[in-house]
Amino acid sequence: MKKLDLYITLRFIRMIIVSVASFVVIFVSVDAFDHFSRWVDRDVSVGTFARYYFYGLPYIVVLVLPVAVLLSSLFLVSSLSRHNELVAMRAAGISLTRIFMPLFAVGALTSVFELAVGDFVVSNATYLQSQVKRVEIDGREPVDYGRRSNFAHRSPGGAIFEIGFFDGRGEYMTNLTVEWLNDSAGVTRRLDMDRMAWKDSAWVGYGVTERIFGPSGALSYGFHDSLPIHGIRETPLDFGSRQKSPEEMNFLELRRYIERVRQAGGDPRGLLVEFYLKFFFPLSNLIMVMVGAPLALRNPRSGKATSIGLAILLAFLFFSLLRLGQTLGHKGVLPPLPAAGVADAVFAALGIFLLRRASKA
Repeated sequence: MKKLDLYITLRFIRMIIVSVASFVVIFVSVDAFDHFSRWVDRDVSVGTFARYYFYGLPYIVVLVLPVAVLLSSLFLVSSLSRHNELVAMRAAGISLTRIFMPLFAVGALTSVFELAVGDFVVSNATYLQSQVKRVEIDGREPVDYGRRSNFAHRSPGGAIFEIGFFDGRGEYMTNLTVEWLNDSAGVTRRLDMDRMAWKDSAWVGYGVTERIFGPSGALSYGFHDSLPIHGIRETPLDFGSRQKSPEEMNFLELRRYIERVRQAGGDPRGLLVEFYLKFFFPLSNLIMVMVGAPLALRNPRSGKATSIGLAILLAFLFFSLLRLGQTLGHKGVLPPLPAAGVADAVFAALGIFLLRRASKA
């Protein structure tokens, strides 16, 4: 059995590598041709081109790996059936579940691989890719997060900042607006300030116009020469560092950010959906093996074109369910955990059904 397991495992791994490489080549080729004329006009060098797509590789691999695993499992089982290898194994008394065991093991390993790459590599690589585009392709200056102008910032507590100029060294910002929103995205309080400075470990606004909006639409209006700004937990260092989106954060960063939102009284439902997705999306690699391997037995003589078409159809359904659950979770229609796991749950149930049916055949 060890030789048989090794044989199936190596074939499966080779197919996954070829499938991922094919998807990467297609993705890069389509994107490069789409931007070809623009890049020629800007005289983009081969080195810049290579760096841009090299930094984009982790994101592409993470995105296409579940589809590659599904396609490879369809190819492999169909090939074993066409060459009567599967019949010989079952004639030797080996159960179908035992035959598929190496595929499940590889699927689990690819899930762990995707979990690690997605958590520790993708966000930094995507940021480096954006810097290559900004500096080397678009010819713009690199962003100095310690001293910049005209940018927005969203606080974990729900406040939204529109900042005219920020100086992290001087620990102040000028020409800014801060708005606090309620659960229905309505403005409850707005401050327009000439200047806001970090003083004695707290923010103080100067030249402040304050508006408070009541639930019935009533408006309270006032002006302050100086006003301590309570409820803003960020320090100048927070404003002076690169703001990551929830999708860019790793598990620990996102977990800390969710706690900060909770402590500030914000709504963490959408963030919790993204947090759980970081677990569920990599798990889809194993689930795709559960679906693809038994599904290939239903029509073992089908060609590669049929397998590719079936893989594309299933991938479309999976990503549609994933996006649907994500949207419903962000809107609060579904709790965060089931919203993030709905696609995996549906496909896992389908995989278990197909495996049981194939084992009885």
